[in-house]
Amino acid sequence: MKSATPEQIRAIDGPSMKGADPSLRKPDSQGLTAQSERGTVELLDRIGDEWRQLCQEGPCDQPFFRPEWIASSIRAFASKRPVLLITVRDGSRLRAVLPLLQERVWACGLLATKLRSAADRTPRFDFIHGQGPGLEEALQAGWNELKKHHWDVIELVNVPEGGAAERLLSHAREDGFFTYQRQCALSPYIPLNGNKSATDFSQFALSGRFRYRLRHSWRELEKTGKISLRRVEAADPVILQQFYDLEQGGWKGKRGTAIACDRESRQFYDSIADYAAQSGYLSLYFLQQGDSVLAAHFAFTCGGGYYPIKVAYDERYSQYGPGHLIIGAVLRDCTARGLSEFDCLGHWTEAKAKWASQVRPHNFLYIFRRSLAGRILHAQIPFSDASGAAIQRLKHSLGIARRGHVPPT
Repeated sequence: MKSATPEQIRAIDGPSMKGADPSLRKPDSQGLTAQSERGTVELLDRIGDEWRQLCQEGPCDQPFFRPEWIASSIRAFASKRPVLLITVRDGSRLRAVLPLLQERVWACGLLATKLRSAADRTPRFDFIHGQGPGLEEALQAGWNELKKHHWDVIELVNVPEGGAAERLLSHAREDGFFTYQRQCALSPYIPLNGNKSATDFSQFALSGRFRYRLRHSWRELEKTGKISLRRVEAADPVILQQFYDLEQGGWKGKRGTAIACDRESRQFYDSIADYAAQSGYLSLYFLQQGDSVLAAHFAFTCGGGYYPIKVAYDERYSQYGPGHLIIGAVLRDCTARGLSEFDCLGHWTEAKAKWASQVRPHNFLYIFRRSLAGRILHAQIPFSDASGAAIQRLKHSLGIARRGHVPPT
């Protein structure tokens, strides 16, 4: 996985620790405290600065774990949902954060209370934490605080395998709660070796035949005009609109899934673009031939990683594979900038497999209280998974499933 933005971490002043990195300070078990607050999205804004500093310590240095991503999501998609914010501190220093939303769901005619990940439509979520010793104690303190609240089920989505949130399930099982975990995605990524030359834009393609096709398409396109890659790091409304229009002009626009087709989505991406530009990690890429945009990425560059959140291309150039051409061009730029990873995000697809041979499993995590509603919801999970798998198989047989959604076994 990747990360967010490298920034300064405050030193801790003390008799023998003056100037020390706070991530190396041994936690004082007497000072480790957990707190929960209910309210609105403003709870996140209030601790935004120290939350960002927590992310920049390393393990959660990714855009999806930062407060601006989660707050923007809540404002756009769940503004009326109550927020439950769990924080763990070692003295005054923030050690871990778990932002959740509360909602009511039905369990065989009974109303149940569900706590879920606070970010909608996010490729990744976790119990956000910093670096250094005492992590297990911090997560245990967070769980002890969380279980005090009234809820029947907790649902955490797109948690990377090995993520801190998985420890919540362990603590919950030890305390007699029901738990359930299932894989929801295999997310491809491309390690960027520092010794790879940044001259050939096709160098990261996995097969020689595909590399040849990429170079051939590039040469054919350049017969009618030079191709260039432009990177924009400002949230210019005109340039953002250029991306939105390109995306809406393709198949996403026809299906109604483009950003511009949905008011809430437009609000979210405008907001996160502004925040990312202010913090220096916005990367809008455009593959152009003159003034014509062939393909584009709405992306972030954070902590050594590259994250293409949204991709779009002009379908009039489909025969040349503009979506692949821009990946090659961006990869070349990423190596020139010294980045360590290109995170494809989302599900494995046949298209991504032309570039990436490594994947990160992501899981849905559930914790069920032994209440009547919790027991009913826990009993329903296997049937829900089985019916979902059957529907997916039917879609594949009818040819209407997402293209290349499941990797070959």
